[in-house]
Amino acid sequence: MNLKALLFAGVVFKNKLWINTAIKGLFKEIPEQILEDGANFELSPMYHSLILVDMLDMYNLVNAYPDCVPNELVNLIREYTQKMIGFMHFMAHTDGGVSFFNDSVDGIAPVMARIEEYALKLGFAISQFDTKKTQVVDLKASGYMVASHSGNKLQFDAADVGPDYIPGHAHADTLSFELSIGKERVFVNTGTSQYGLGERRLIERKTVSHNTVEVDKVDSSQVWSGFRVAKRARVIKRDALVSGDHVVLHAVHNGYKKIIRGPLHSRTLTLSGNTLKVNDVLEGKFTQAVARFYLHPSLKVRIQNEELVVVGEHFQMQANLAALKAKLVDSTWHPNFGVTEANKCLELYFAGTQNMINFTWTTK
Repeated sequence: MNLKALLFAGVVFKNKLWINTAIKGLFKEIPEQILEDGANFELSPMYHSLILVDMLDMYNLVNAYPDCVPNELVNLIREYTQKMIGFMHFMAHTDGGVSFFNDSVDGIAPVMARIEEYALKLGFAISQFDTKKTQVVDLKASGYMVASHSGNKLQFDAADVGPDYIPGHAHADTLSFELSIGKERVFVNTGTSQYGLGERRLIERKTVSHNTVEVDKVDSSQVWSGFRVAKRARVIKRDALVSGDHVVLHAVHNGYKKIIRGPLHSRTLTLSGNTLKVNDVLEGKFTQAVARFYLHPSLKVRIQNEELVVVGEHFQMQANLAALKAKLVDSTWHPNFGVTEANKCLELYFAGTQNMINFTWTTK
């Protein structure tokens, strides 16, 4: 953050011009770059953590040198930093790592525990997201939804590409999701292994690399080059609620309709204590469609007797595939820049306008 650097330099070198320029810029940019639900406006959990550390550093500075900046700026930094801490918790997996929506991987930003320790020393409150509760949080400003049930955590990308004028870290991942069962990641987006203009970078931004539906081999948003987006999906409907003993997340996007005059994609995720039901509906014309479900590399995955079997360290998951056109394929997962790990992807091909699958599991 250039304004952070200017503020630090101004305070250290006692340069009033630099300090005043930084103050003016921060009053404008903090409310613009940090949304009301605490998300950084680029909608990347990784970059969110990086910007949160910048905010903590600035708060540390202005408290150490209280005469250098007005109280209004101190209060502004404190207010938005507290919101950012909450968003970090919502979008973190139960293992403490970041979720892989847009350009986001582990190993770049400091881990959540280290950020929490820093925030606590500066007097910020840390409120944990209790995954044992049956609950849902609709982060409407950013577009994400987060649900939990019986120690399991589900994160749903019902967000638009953002921000409109600088979408360089966006992926075509609308209506993708990630799921942790206990402390184990289960369904994971592919991640980001590199920047630049190469084929690998483009593939990792495409719809095919995420836990969502690809229609007619077209991306839901037109990602191109290394950091470009043309026509993009918009979420036109969204709901999140607790219904009895279930949490229901629902959203609809119009990306395929805008790009190829194709269908609207509607997805409903229903989470209970030991079940995740994924129901996809395509409303409109299309030739072929496939839903993909990427599984974490640590899991043992196979199809046996028309049933998907996923074995983790502390759980076993099944899904009946008898009525579905399913295929298990080799894939890769990228948990850090420059890192590639082999994993499996379940592909479900649409036979009509609707595709539904129930994942059920037992813990051990």
